[in-house]
Amino acid sequence: MPSLEAFGERKLLLEWSRDPRCVVKYGKLVQRVNAGWDAEKALTQSDERKDRTYAKPPVIIEAFGESKTVTEWRDDPRVQTKMNVFLRRIQHGWSPESAFTTPVSKAASRQDVSSPKYEAFDESKTLKEWAQDDRCQVSEMTLRKNIQSGMPIAEAFQFRRRPGRTLGVGKEDVGREVDDLRSILKMMASGGELWVYSTGETRRISLIYNDVRNVVDAEAFEEILSKNFISATFETDTVRNYELTDIGAQEAK
Repeated sequence: MPSLEAFGERKLLLEWSRDPRCVVKYGKLVQRVNAGWDAEKALTQSDERKDRTYAKPPVIIEAFGESKTVTEWRDDPRVQTKMNVFLRRIQHGWSPESAFTTPVSKAASRQDVSSPKYEAFDESKTLKEWAQDDRCQVSEMTLRKNIQSGMPIAEAFQFRRRPGRTLGVGKEDVGREVDDLRSILKMMASGGELWVYSTGETRRISLIYNDVRNVVDAEAFEEILSKNFISATFETDTVRNYELTDIGAQEAK
C-alpha cells in the first residue's frame, strides 16, 4: 500500500485521507501524489474544481406549442405550480402541460408530485401499481423509462428494448454476473448504464451493456460506491441510475 510522509509523520494514503488535516478525498489524494505534488500541499489544498463555474446549456421544455427555458416557463402566467413541482412531475413522466397546470392541494401535494396516476384499461393507477399488475410485462424501471420517453402506456407495458431495436416478446437478454471492479468501470466508460432497482427486501443491480443486462455483484457495487467512483444521477423511490464520477473515469482508463 502506498504511503506518504507529511508533518513529520508517515502514514498510508488511506490513513491520510481520513486525517482531519486532509481536505480532499482518497481518490484525489492518490492522483496528486502520483503527479508529484508536495506532500503537505496534496493534503491541505482545496480542490480547485469546487471554485470553478461551468456554463451548462439551459434546459428547454416544449409545451403549448412553444419551447422555453425552465426559468421562462416559471414566469409564464399559464404555469400554476412552482418550478420544483413541475420539474419533478416531468421527471416522473407527466406531460409538461399537465405538470404546469394541475393544482397541488396542501394535503395531497407530496403524493401528487411523487406518485402521478396513469389511465389504462379504464383504470387509474401509479406506475408502481401498474408494474405489479399482471397486464404489465416489464419491470417498474423499464415502465418508467418507457413513459418518460413519451411512449403510450399500453405500449410501455410491453416494450423491452431500447429505441431502434425490434420489439421482443421474450424476456430481456441477461448476461453474466460481473464482480470485477475494473470490468464494471470499463463497461460504464464504454456506454454501459448502471441501474439499481429496490423494492422491499429485494435489490437488483444491473449493468446494461450492448443491450444485455449483466448482474452486478452487490459487494463490487458497494465498493465502487464507497470509493466515489460512481454517483446517482437519477432516482425515484425504487430506481436509481448511476454514472461515473471523474475519479471513476480515471480509474477506468
